[in-house]
Amino acid sequence: MFRLLTFILLAASASVFAQPHPDVLFIAVDDLNDWTSYLGGHPQAKTPNIDRLVARGVAFTNSHCAAPACNPSRAALMSGLRPWQTGVYTNGDPAQGVMKDVLTLNRHFLANGYNTRGGGKIYHGYSSEGRADTWTEWAGLFPSISEHEENYNGLNSGHFDWGPVSAKTEEMGDTKATDWAINHLKTAPQDKPLFLALGYVKPHLPWYVPQMYFDRFPLADIKLPVTKVNDLDDVPEAGKKMAKPNGDHAAVLKGDKWKQAVQAYLATISYLDDQVGRLLDGLDNSPRKDKTIIVWWTDHGWHLGEKEHWRKFALWEEATRTSMAIVAPGVSKPGSACSAPVDYMNLYPTVCELAGLPVPEHVKGASLVPLLRDPDTKWDGVAICTHGKGNHGVRDAQWRYIRYADGSEELYDHSKDPYEWTNLAGEVGMSEIKSRLAAVLPKEEVKPTSGGKGGDGKPEKKGKNQGKKKKGKAE
Repeated sequence: MFRLLTFILLAASASVFAQPHPDVLFIAVDDLNDWTSYLGGHPQAKTPNIDRLVARGVAFTNSHCAAPACNPSRAALMSGLRPWQTGVYTNGDPAQGVMKDVLTLNRHFLANGYNTRGGGKIYHGYSSEGRADTWTEWAGLFPSISEHEENYNGLNSGHFDWGPVSAKTEEMGDTKATDWAINHLKTAPQDKPLFLALGYVKPHLPWYVPQMYFDRFPLADIKLPVTKVNDLDDVPEAGKKMAKPNGDHAAVLKGDKWKQAVQAYLATISYLDDQVGRLLDGLDNSPRKDKTIIVWWTDHGWHLGEKEHWRKFALWEEATRTSMAIVAPGVSKPGSACSAPVDYMNLYPTVCELAGLPVPEHVKGASLVPLLRDPDTKWDGVAICTHGKGNHGVRDAQWRYIRYADGSEELYDHSKDPYEWTNLAGEVGMSEIKSRLAAVLPKEEVKPTSGGKGGDGKPEKKGKNQGKKKKGKAE
């Protein structure tokens, strides 16, 4: 771990940079999968503003999180360290104790003379990861709709809920967060470069947005995700345990709520998209328009019934694939797409290189700058995703390989099986492929910070008052 001494030494190194450093608009999004127009994850997704953002630079179409849950994904991206190095494997593994001694991305920019402003959800739990010296200003989470009552959908399942609310759009937390970010883009002092981190909460559950967004997706026209009956038949028990088919999926089917859920998710994404449009307009109307790097990333994917699974907390494509793009003026070419397999260990070094900052010694990921310059350049890396100690998924250009802590495996050929319906792990002739992909997995892994085994795939804990009316509830 890199303690305060490293932090001070790197702060002193800031003076060696003679050229101005570009501003960075760092946009995190919670629980958004590939249901965007540009990725085509759902045929009815409408995201013109997200499409407008990614079209300004390079869209990474085969990008993946380091862990399929909010807490470990964000801890890994912001620290440059993988879950097996920190012990932050799941939402139940506290990150603050580890993060307080790590030179995180925002600390690094602060130490190198940046005006670092953070608001919304950047780290899990909405904290500034345990120390007061991590941001120039930390705005925290923006309060959302003044009151609501969970169980709109009738499933009585806590925040696994959705439905239109009577609130005005300006009462939503992400609208307020967008206002905050636009203000900083316009008014932040010009004598320092700006690192502005904005964390959008939606489309995280519950899917509560104004009626106008539901109206954009008539329920009668909703299309369900493409699925296969008995898709879990060739999945090992460890995978079935993560899927929990008798949990959310069984409840959705029993209540006949699948179409309503898809409608609500699409509606919530559409609300997010409107805020992204406002943010882009704010940037374009600010003095920082032409000198700002934009980093766009979602913390993981999301299942809506594929493999009889809901939420994240799994190692299949729907849970690990993300929406990620980088706009780097003078480096990236607008309208570009890169299909190389990358993951979020690549972001820390990439942002450092683009900003003209040194890459800390503990950050071992490869920079994406070569791919920004030429999206078709040769790339030897693979994407690795971890969900609990010993459970890993590896994605290259063609294959997904999963190995669980008990040694059981899955293997999917995306050139023929994009929905991952046929597990080839036990087939003849697959040993070389499995061995090649397994070679990147760790030989040693630290214990979970929670002290438990990790990898149980449990969702965020439900509040004791779930199902009751709440006032002033933050999403």
